[in-house]
Amino acid sequence: MARNTREEDKRLKNLAETIYLSDDVLSQKDVAEKVGITEKTLGKWIAQYGWSEKRKSLLVTKKSQLVNLYNQLEKLNDEIKTRPLVRDIPLSLKKPIKIKDGKVESIHYPTYNELDYPIKFSNFPTSSEADIISKITAAIKKLETETNVGEIIETGIAFLNFIKPHNLEFAKQFSGYFDTFIQTKIK
Repeated sequence: MARNTREEDKRLKNLAETIYLSDDVLSQKDVAEKVGITEKTLGKWIAQYGWSEKRKSLLVTKKSQLVNLYNQLEKLNDEIKTRPLVRDIPLSLKKPIKIKDGKVESIHYPTYNELDYPIKFSNFPTSSEADIISKITAAIKKLETETNVGEIIETGIAFLNFIKPHNLEFAKQFSGYFDTFIQTKIK
């Protein structure tokens, strides 16, 4: 059997890395078969180039970041929603006053209308909370709308799996074009 050229090895390694990093469902055997290499070669590359760590960071990060961001946003909104209304009433009005009438001493609280004082805290976000909400929302939008190579590959694989039962020849042809397309995205 003829050995691959250096360029072909590099192309196969890049393709294997891309497929391995894009799908945590595929086994090493599946990836090796798809690329056309042995499982032993794939295992060597995975260990040598740290693909397992990359896979974890690529596949888990986006999904878990979105979940974390939505949880943070929900927690902040719940905190704001359940916060009691607090007015900015001077402390001097909240303290009791001792009144001495002869020998009798009594305690009285000053009378005031709570509505005469501005709201200090309420169910509306403060400016810093609004800033945090804005930043979290922007991060969510960015994560949800950006597409990386892994997601493109994931979509292509799903499409290939859909086509195979209907038209195997077309699926093979599409696979070749798709591999070429992925190579252009990697460079």
